[in-house]
Amino acid sequence: MSIGILYESVEWSNEELASYLNKSGIKTELINLEKDAVDLDSILKHNLIVNRIFPSSPFRGYKKSFKLALSILRVIADSNIPMINSYRSYQYDCSKVSTSFVLSKNSLSVPKIYSYYQGDININNYDISYPCVLKPDCGGRSKYTFILNNQEQLEAALKKVPEVPFIIQEYIHPDKNYTTRVEIVGENIMTVLKRYIGKGNLSGYHSGSIYEDYHDCPQAILKASKKALKYLNIDMGSLDIIETNSKKFYIIDVNATSNFSEDNIEMLGFDPIKVMSKYIERKYKKLF
Repeated sequence: MSIGILYESVEWSNEELASYLNKSGIKTELINLEKDAVDLDSILKHNLIVNRIFPSSPFRGYKKSFKLALSILRVIADSNIPMINSYRSYQYDCSKVSTSFVLSKNSLSVPKIYSYYQGDININNYDISYPCVLKPDCGGRSKYTFILNNQEQLEAALKKVPEVPFIIQEYIHPDKNYTTRVEIVGENIMTVLKRYIGKGNLSGYHSGSIYEDYHDCPQAILKASKKALKYLNIDMGSLDIIETNSKKFYIIDVNATSNFSEDNIEMLGFDPIKVMSKYIERKYKKLF
């Protein structure tokens, strides 16, 4: 009886997760898809798989893992091996278009997508309002994400991006100068943070944002966040939300694979990886 953790980059969060689970008495193996030759028989011997492949992997030099992951996760799913997060949730994690469609279909507010394209595009064929956002359909950590104020800036940015699927999306102004980050593990909200706007008018760890506890986050946002992860079949994940002065809010991003660094413990006041490991442990024991 054992757990396998699929990953692609050496991160403190992955090492710590495996350490906690092994200390709990559950044999846990870290499986690096970037370095290791894939031994499907060995992977399929595990009783539970934890998927830690980030959608930003191709932009961080981990193209091998990204290419292998979908096929491997599909084999695991077809083998009826329980997974956190599942093959389906990984598909959504790797496509902002698919995520946006599911959330919109279920009456959750998301920014409008003006165009979904790869390669050359004639933006004159699309009704684009400015400012707009250009970003990869599959990505993360703000890689190749631009806020553009006019057609000239958009045309210049289009020449700089790699030839992978991109979206041109409605820009939702952060009226309160922050985005809301909601982290959920299982049925429980682990933390809610205000993440203030940083470099490039973007919000995120890699943009130098300042974080602050959001103790009085509106209940409507918390309920919508739980619904969103349920619709996307995500066990552990996070959402980025923008609130407007009119009290509307928009889900601008959903992540099925949350990452943390060791210095987050002091900021949060607890160890998020320990919370995640306890959830995995409970799920494992409930299944077996």
